[in-house]
Amino acid sequence: MGKRSVPERLAALAVLESRISTGHPSNERIRGDLEMRLAGYAGEKKADFYLEEARMKEKPVVLKDVMVPAGGRFVQVDTLVLHPAFVLVLEVKNMTGELYFDDANGQFYRMKNGMREGMRNPEDQLNRSVAATERFLASIELPVRVHGAIVLASYNGLVVQSPVSRPIFPVDRLPGHVEKLEQENRAFLRRSDLQYVGDTLKLLSREKQDQYLRWYNITDTDLMTGVRCPGCYKVGMERGHGKWNCKSCNADSTDAHLATLQEYRTLCGDQITSNEAQRFLGLANIQSAIRLLTSCCQYTANKKRNRKWTIRKENIYLEKFINHLMYERK
Repeated sequence: MGKRSVPERLAALAVLESRISTGHPSNERIRGDLEMRLAGYAGEKKADFYLEEARMKEKPVVLKDVMVPAGGRFVQVDTLVLHPAFVLVLEVKNMTGELYFDDANGQFYRMKNGMREGMRNPEDQLNRSVAATERFLASIELPVRVHGAIVLASYNGLVVQSPVSRPIFPVDRLPGHVEKLEQENRAFLRRSDLQYVGDTLKLLSREKQDQYLRWYNITDTDLMTGVRCPGCYKVGMERGHGKWNCKSCNADSTDAHLATLQEYRTLCGDQITSNEAQRFLGLANIQSAIRLLTSCCQYTANKKRNRKWTIRKENIYLEKFINHLMYERK
């Protein structure tokens, strides 16, 4: 099972939150969405760890953060387990407090610190994901039943009133759940079927860049520019002779611009001109921008007046920043 990469939406929120002013009208909304996504990502990584522990005769294909088509739109699935004997959708929740699934009115709420808080119903989310996955599989001539389960990543989440239609359990029960599914179901999918489903969904799951600025009513001029320091994570390193220097912590780096170009790709798309690179990296002249882009990006335009480079997707450069944010918010 491959390592879960940083989701595009989480990366975009982390970059936005660190590059707009605290006085921006969208700051509070971005911060709230970021906190929710960070918690979700931490929970999903915990579920990945326990899923690896499952002892199964057949190794499953595990897809993470995939977008499943649903009537002209897409449904995001946290974790999709494809096994010859079963297909399983996991809705991973990193919630604390007393949890109540009210079947009478379809509502979900939690009690925490004596306060009742209404929240989006995980059972409804899971049912929607399961239905979308079943329709998608049927559309590619694999009409199979899809199982679903809600996984609680936090041990501080206590289920007082359970959902009616779906199982719910703490994350350390996940290995036993998938082992049981393998034992109770006979194999009906070929390994080539699993690979085809995985490859198709990966293609469909490529998110559009540049949408995040529109969602939060942010313009280019709202963004703080400059290279982020890999030591203290502050923006504004200065370019010296072949390296970057941070005035805040005095760290040096020869390649800090690589992570900053990934930040640009996450927000604005993978195409960048030398003028855009000069501005976003905070460089003094256009020649420096051209040299850096030529060294790490693919040249895509023929006309010198409209030079463009393609920034390859390499989310590994953003992982340290995301991990720093998760540690900082513990």
